[in-house]
Amino acid sequence: MKKILIFLVLILSLSIIAAGAAAEALAVEEEAEEITSLCAFSAASGENKNNPFSRMTDRDVSTYYALKEKKGWLTVESSEPVWGVSVMLYNRYGKDYSYDLQTEGPDGEWTTVAQSKYLSNWHPLDTPVTRFRILATSVERLRIAEIQIFSEGEKPAEVQDWQDLDKADIMLLACHPDDEVLWFAGLMPVYADRGYKVQLAMMTPANEERQLELLQSAWHCGMRYYPYFIGLHDKNGHKNLAKQYTLWKGKTRVHRLVTECFRKFKPEVVVTHGEEGEYGHSAHKATADSAKICLKYAANKSKYPESANKYGTWQIKKLYLHEYKKNKVVMDWTQPLVSFGGKTGFDIAGEAFLCHVSQVKIGHYEFKPVGDHDNTAFGLYYTAVGPDTGKNDFMENIN
Repeated sequence: MKKILIFLVLILSLSIIAAGAAAEALAVEEEAEEITSLCAFSAASGENKNNPFSRMTDRDVSTYYALKEKKGWLTVESSEPVWGVSVMLYNRYGKDYSYDLQTEGPDGEWTTVAQSKYLSNWHPLDTPVTRFRILATSVERLRIAEIQIFSEGEKPAEVQDWQDLDKADIMLLACHPDDEVLWFAGLMPVYADRGYKVQLAMMTPANEERQLELLQSAWHCGMRYYPYFIGLHDKNGHKNLAKQYTLWKGKTRVHRLVTECFRKFKPEVVVTHGEEGEYGHSAHKATADSAKICLKYAANKSKYPESANKYGTWQIKKLYLHEYKKNKVVMDWTQPLVSFGGKTGFDIAGEAFLCHVSQVKIGHYEFKPVGDHDNTAFGLYYTAVGPDTGKNDFMENIN
């Protein structure tokens, strides 16, 4: 009888433990619910028909609510506890667009609990609140493209939560937002799926809307390290390389910025545009030309010593150019990717291109697997680690 009781107690204990583990797993897996519709917004400058609060909750990054005062604030009151806030800003790269996220104490005093760092920010709250505010700390007016407010639970996968990267395995150096998928297709999702640290670097941020579209595209492709904007203006030299450098205020300036980018992230491998600029775009040509020159500059401490002193010099191991005719490699973007639920690199790139709503509307380009300018075709322009033999992996020969 005693043995039976011990057995029953053991079974009951295991059942309780199992039930607790199941409940804990359920709690971990439960996703936070968006409660933005349960919130009321107010600001010192108020809203009007030309600047309504609805512009920052319409899921359209081309619209925004602008605080009238440079040091103004937006107050949010919720009927449900707030555990997380996502904020996307409609401010130009390189400009001051900072803010503090503040919560109100019982004494009416506001306390800063988080600060902006990127154009898209995720702020989890350790303690839930029903009232908070976004206080502009920038010199320029703060423009909020989107705000999403969430209940308790795991952050939804589509909500961006960016990190900084000190050392990259591979860098994709692209020219304009949408180029990262049009000409390089599955590079980002495939190498993210393989566990490599991938840094996306952009020559030009284009405009505010396209910056945010790029962030959505990159996040969809599995990027978790914040894209780096080199900061050149979106100007077209109409297929003329020399004119493009002039429009970008000279070779020296462009090469200094690209060299600094290479030194900052220290990529083992760089992949960029073709020498002919795909369809002849001069900015694409200048991107490829700069990469070829700056991979040497990055290792030379006498070139642009300011960034050498700040980041150190760096020797890139390999440089690949799109559609390069020598030392050809052909990438397979058709393999199922575990971290993307079995979708392929082509699948994810095609979905990511749709994030570039402004370009989809224009209709000049559409994403195509392979396409007219084969987005699986590359060539090894430079190597410090020997030739490729497999000819299907950018990271071949890289430990």
